[in-house]
Amino acid sequence: MLTREDNELMCRVGAGTPTGDLIRHYWIPALMSSELPERNGQPLRVRLLGEDLVAYRDTAGNIGMVDDRCPHRGAGMFFGRNEEYGLRCVYHGWKFDTTGACIDMPNAPEGETFKNKVSIKAYPCQERNGVIWTYMGPREPAPPLPDLEWNMVPVEHRHIAKRLQINNFVQALEGDIDNSHNSYLHTKFPFQMAQPNEKTMGPYYKEIDRCPVFEAIDTDYGVLIGCHRNVDEDNYYWRMSQFVLPFYTMTGPYGKDPLRAFRAWIPIDDENTMVFGATYHPNRPLTEEELDNMEKRPGVYNIGTVGFMPPDPTLPGSQWRPRQNIMNDYWNDYHAQQTERWCGIPGTWAQDSGMQETMGPIYDRTKEHLVSTDSGIIHTRYRLLNASKAFRDTGELPPSVDDPTLFAVRSAATVLQKEEDWVEATREHRIALQPVNYAGA
Repeated sequence: MLTREDNELMCRVGAGTPTGDLIRHYWIPALMSSELPERNGQPLRVRLLGEDLVAYRDTAGNIGMVDDRCPHRGAGMFFGRNEEYGLRCVYHGWKFDTTGACIDMPNAPEGETFKNKVSIKAYPCQERNGVIWTYMGPREPAPPLPDLEWNMVPVEHRHIAKRLQINNFVQALEGDIDNSHNSYLHTKFPFQMAQPNEKTMGPYYKEIDRCPVFEAIDTDYGVLIGCHRNVDEDNYYWRMSQFVLPFYTMTGPYGKDPLRAFRAWIPIDDENTMVFGATYHPNRPLTEEELDNMEKRPGVYNIGTVGFMPPDPTLPGSQWRPRQNIMNDYWNDYHAQQTERWCGIPGTWAQDSGMQETMGPIYDRTKEHLVSTDSGIIHTRYRLLNASKAFRDTGELPPSVDDPTLFAVRSAATVLQKEEDWVEATREHRIALQPVNYAGA
């Protein structure tokens, strides 16, 4: 378990907090391009790391990410007029471009000279492969975008989606690297599956050995987590997950030439997380059947046909809150729990979200009783904590802030002989495509 002080340090992300300031040195996948489809279109409320912002696409197609408070007298910029290369506050007409510069101050005689002394807080944005990235840190120029494989392949090779979770980002991402819960939370009856084929070997091995053994290794980009289960007296089934600073996870895929999965657990604030997920294939377009399955069937990050709640203006991003949520017990079905599946909650994403949200907004980790199968989570916590403390105490940043190629990694899953070194045996499987932006700008 963590001390109360370390728990607070790890989870708090506001400006001036160690973890929040660390995250601000990385580019953040803030929005999907489809959320701002039109030039001069309606602005969008955004909250990131506890800051209330407004995003808009200007006349030239550039993205602005500015403070939601006009620097004149604090009126809401969400209601602004998006016109002629800038966002104009409707209160008194002050207008700002995507860099934050005031370009018009029509209500004051000194406006032509005074406007050059006024600006609105603005964060630079870049758009790549259907994703709008923003940089909230102090670097000028900002570091390069990360070479995350899912954001480098052509658009036709990937599917992306979002959903909101009402809890801190750390307990959300911890669930994704926790390979132990897969033998319980997501299982269906009967437990014993038929002899596996190449697509079902992972679920099969998770049922025949429900007590995995974990190893974790620090890397330049985060943590490599290996988890093995007994296949027979000679072999282990290894599944490898990746924690990539500051808030990314990848879990091992199943089968030959599989689709790959990526998740970002983006802190909206201390108590809310935007789950941003991608499923992709590095070498080919997704098929119509694969895309249809992702749109209709719930997965770890995508909710399928569940649908979303009406947006709440007090919580930017709430348009991504699923209708299946804590207020209706995630549609828990106790009869199905007795007859069909281990957990009464339908849907993988909802089972995960349900367990993580019911811990409370920020779980008090001084109350935990951890065991050996939590070792990957423990290792990841200290990797994030130590990075936050190092930046706070010495100004040292992780290598991945300035080296985008360190993000070019994959997760993996395979059967190995028990005497094999799992790190060496899977090294080539965990290397992503060469860092070339096949998606274009």
